[in-house]
Amino acid sequence: MIGLNAGQVFGFSEDDRRERLLWRNPDGRGGWFIDINDDCAVPLCRGRAEIEELLAEGVLTECADPWLESGKALTEKQAARRDEAWEAIRPIAMAQPESFDPHRRAKLIQQRAAETGITRQTLYRLLRRWWQRGMTPAALTPDYANSGAPGQRKPDRGVKRGAPVRYGPQGLNADDRVRAAFRDTVTRYLARNRKLDITDCYHKCLELHFSDLVINEQTGRQEPVLRQIHPSLRQFRYWLEQDNDLFALARKRHTPRVYDKDSRAILGTSLDEVIGPGSRYQIDATVADIYLVSRLDRRKIVGRPVIYVAIDVFSRMIAGLYVGLEGPSWVGAMMALANAAGPKAAWCGDFGVEITEADWPCHSLPSVLLADRGEMLGPAADTLIQRFGIRVENAAPYRADWKGIVERRFGLIHKAFGPYVPGFIEPDFRERGGDYRLDATLDLDEFTALIINIVLYYNNQHLLTGYPRDPRMIAEGVNTVPIELWDWGIQHRTGMQRSYPEELVRLSLLPADEATVTAQGIRFYGCYYSCAHAIEEHWFEKARQTRTWKVPISYEPRRMDRIWLRDPKGRAPFIPCDLTPRNDTMRGRTLWEIDQLRQEDRRQKAQHAPTQRQGRIDLTRRIEEITRAAEARRPDDDRSKAARLRDIRANRAEERAANRPGEAFDLRPERGDPGTVLPFGKTPPPPADDYSLPDIDSIRRHLAERDESRDGDRDDD
Repeated sequence: MIGLNAGQVFGFSEDDRRERLLWRNPDGRGGWFIDINDDCAVPLCRGRAEIEELLAEGVLTECADPWLESGKALTEKQAARRDEAWEAIRPIAMAQPESFDPHRRAKLIQQRAAETGITRQTLYRLLRRWWQRGMTPAALTPDYANSGAPGQRKPDRGVKRGAPVRYGPQGLNADDRVRAAFRDTVTRYLARNRKLDITDCYHKCLELHFSDLVINEQTGRQEPVLRQIHPSLRQFRYWLEQDNDLFALARKRHTPRVYDKDSRAILGTSLDEVIGPGSRYQIDATVADIYLVSRLDRRKIVGRPVIYVAIDVFSRMIAGLYVGLEGPSWVGAMMALANAAGPKAAWCGDFGVEITEADWPCHSLPSVLLADRGEMLGPAADTLIQRFGIRVENAAPYRADWKGIVERRFGLIHKAFGPYVPGFIEPDFRERGGDYRLDATLDLDEFTALIINIVLYYNNQHLLTGYPRDPRMIAEGVNTVPIELWDWGIQHRTGMQRSYPEELVRLSLLPADEATVTAQGIRFYGCYYSCAHAIEEHWFEKARQTRTWKVPISYEPRRMDRIWLRDPKGRAPFIPCDLTPRNDTMRGRTLWEIDQLRQEDRRQKAQHAPTQRQGRIDLTRRIEEITRAAEARRPDDDRSKAARLRDIRANRAEERAANRPGEAFDLRPERGDPGTVLPFGKTPPPPADDYSLPDIDSIRRHLAERDESRDGDRDDD
């Protein structure tokens, strides 16, 4: 009995029975117990030997008190009923241990019933509740949670349940048939059409299940007519909540990705998976809500810039920044990561913002990078993994909440400059009228300087709200300012930063692709490149003599004068390759411009292709016509093959002689009638040698030999 106190609850291992110790005899001979789960229980006396034996055998063990709970807030009416119950049984409850004995208890209850007018059954019930629930005034609080028989179907006694209807039809009880109609409409319409609200779904239910088709005498068509007795909208709403999983219904109506983004439970924080500064960066882009003008001609509007931000999750420091006109793509992400890896003082100085390294100490790459699927999904991100050992994570589609930190920074940046900068896009610009694009004033350099100043403010002065500081931060007085969190994390948390040469980072982050080694050079997007390494290794000779092959390269899409050969394993240095002279016209052009030229070339070839095909058809037709005409003029020749082939040379000479008058150039200025030749004496006989006109090839050879002989004579002189 040592260690046992009144009010303790003990459970029996043999069954689910639990008993409460109501009274411990002062002489240690035992005590009084009561079963806390039995609605007809009465106090039971157990001796000391029995209790010790049950405890020793492990049959009786102490267990949790199911009625031990914090006091609930009660209304005045509920508190009054509790106090009335306590006043009714207080003389009996305080008469211990006499009230435990059944005979004495009966007399006490009989006496109290006569005094108060309360029935003996009520007094027994209140006294039993007092003992079973802990012997405190709170034990007498009525079980309001059980009012109305929650979870139980109300019986249908042929009358309308609920409050009587004052106006309109009396309605009907929602039985199984009505509830099935509700569920059918919810499943077919409300769950599939998010534009449909509950009221519309209710009316659809009335049309389908509580209307009769009646022929309209005027039109002769069947039309649904609502029955006089039909369920109410309130009934539809009630059973919608009772018979359906509202969260699953909302998830289906709004699609899982939208539900997970906007309505899911948020139990963790972004700090759950980070150790210190540099553990994890989040990177994202947004199109700024402002229009800019050209730096070359401020009269020209160049559109809206793109802002890329890489932010450290632990400290909320903006570690990398890019402001430019490159759309959200790998190129913009590359610039932001290169900015994160390099020092910031010189870069800020280019825009007229003078800072020290202490003002922006981030010049490293993270261990984990969380980004969108667009920029980091593909071979372009392999360099981050292979060369720098960064684990790249991609957020699921339409899950901007996975990058909530960087997404929130965009809102703060826009809020900072929006009210003060002309050309800013107001949310209600359609209602206000006018064209905000005409207000554009800043150029890209000025806007970049503006964003740099905003970033410096949020990094060095902005106090974060809701940042969960650990006790050590609080003890050391670390404010939730990003620069202080960064410095504290560098000193007290494990260092996860990775620093690399800025030039190496820039080259490594360039977009990667494959080029083809050909006999003309390294071909990429129709342009040919060469380098000393390829010439020394005889790449181009091998490509001409054997076959072409692919090599990995990196390129700067904004200027394609040079590409870089890269080692597939990421170990060897980058080798620059320049354009060959055959592509001098492509110098200074961007990849987009080169691609546009190639597309224009293909377009022109495609446009000319029908003309070429038609010309080839006409050519074939003319060849066939000429051939057929020649075959028609071909005479029959019964000579032998040898006879026909014997005189080819003589026939050629004869044909050549016949062609010469027509082929000879007549360079005389005028042509008249030929003069009369007067003979002088007797015509001499022809010489024995053949002085006929030689052919053109013989004349050219003779002239060449004569020129060579003249050159020899000059040399002798």
